[in-house]
Amino acid sequence: MTFIATQTTLKDKAYNELKTRILGGEIKAGEMLTERVMVDLLGMSRTPIRAAVERLAAEGLLNYTPNKGIVVPEVSISRAANIYDLRTALEVHIVSRLSEREFTRSEIQRLEENLFLQKEYAGQLQFDRFTAKDSEFHRSLAEMYGNTEMLSVIDRIQDQIYHIAMQVLRKDRNRVHVSYADHRAIYEAIVEHDGSKAATLMVDHLRFGNQILSY
Repeated sequence: MTFIATQTTLKDKAYNELKTRILGGEIKAGEMLTERVMVDLLGMSRTPIRAAVERLAAEGLLNYTPNKGIVVPEVSISRAANIYDLRTALEVHIVSRLSEREFTRSEIQRLEENLFLQKEYAGQLQFDRFTAKDSEFHRSLAEMYGNTEMLSVIDRIQDQIYHIAMQVLRKDRNRVHVSYADHRAIYEAIVEHDGSKAATLMVDHLRFGNQILSY
């Protein structure tokens, strides 16, 4: 029983470490890896690493071909465009509907704290921390709206959203400041019950990110 629990823990650890390195850009898109390299990189045996690779491949964060190697795929322009399309359809609806109701004090506090940290990380050019708060901001709005089906869809593409956001910031370092300003403006439009403005701001915010990747 102890052996099984240890193996499960190692698999989770390998998965989390590889995922962090991929999303943070430490393992770069297009870089070919082998199991031997990963064993040295993570200091683990092949068994938990294989399990982690299979899981990440199923999530679209790795491509794995037996006897050939492991590679982090580039997020194609068409795939990024499809994800932005999906996000626009969901998130424009979410901010429009949220603007029709009052936020609770705890919801206001949650979003204000998130925006405060976004501003801090943007000022320090801490792209990974900013991107985490960026993703958290969008997810928080979906969670507050309360449609569990929409939230489930957003959760399924959350890692891809993070991956794309990091690519956008690497292409345009100034984007981090623009993103924070966009989020602040969207939030203020919602709490001021201006659904039309919030929707327009969200469309422009997502469209701009997609355009950067197309350059």
